[in-house]
Amino acid sequence: MPRTSQRKPRTPVTRPLPPWAERWDELKPDPFRTAREVLPGLYQVRTRGSRAYLVVDGPEITLIDTGNPGSGARILTALRELGRSPEEISHILITHYHLDHVGGLPELQAFIPARTGVHLAEAPHVASDDPLPNPFQHPLLAKICEPWLSRNDPGAARVDVHLNDGDELPGLGGMRVVHAPGHTAGSISIYFPERGALLVGDAMQYKFGRLMLPSRLFTQDMEEATQSVRKLAALDFETLCFSHFRPILTGADQQVREFARGLAG
Repeated sequence: MPRTSQRKPRTPVTRPLPPWAERWDELKPDPFRTAREVLPGLYQVRTRGSRAYLVVDGPEITLIDTGNPGSGARILTALRELGRSPEEISHILITHYHLDHVGGLPELQAFIPARTGVHLAEAPHVASDDPLPNPFQHPLLAKICEPWLSRNDPGAARVDVHLNDGDELPGLGGMRVVHAPGHTAGSISIYFPERGALLVGDAMQYKFGRLMLPSRLFTQDMEEATQSVRKLAALDFETLCFSHFRPILTGADQQVREFARGLAG
């Protein structure tokens, strides 16, 4: 049931860095960096509970997903590591409304004057004063986790653009929105045809070297999620990026096609 209290956006605490910290940002080796390069211009950012991505193409930057609440500071650190500033982010894209993907959005919007895009099926959840829907599909788990979700709800965020299947955005030769429902009704993947890369959000898992369907604990419609995997398998790409797992850097489309062929139905 919706709670009567309104969602209050959180704001990260930012302080000037001491000189030694700024110097460490410049010199620290890759294993200690918040942002890691997946391919030229595409960086994975370690946020709280998941991964965000920075698409860096000339003077403009696109941020994909924002992690759990409190992740804003990590994304700002990643920008600093790359020698960039929050003002250079022109777009923020959200793959779906779950807390570990949209939780840092309200706090970041206090610092980043970017246009935010969310699939039209989920924009009402992100912008509403009501709390985010409980992601747990099992009723008992949903009830047990409700107090934690209530305490960590990020608050309402601004949505400037309603995304839909096939929408094109600038960055790395062009980004295409691919509607991939199932995990949630408005889940999207981001396809970079010129760079041969696909970012699937939570449309698939990659555990122990094996592709899997999204977790049943958090997926609204497993049959629809299966159909979305088949849809993604029709694309041509070399690199496959996930929100919770390491990327597949080469031959990813063949692996997805083999996985899709083995799915029931």
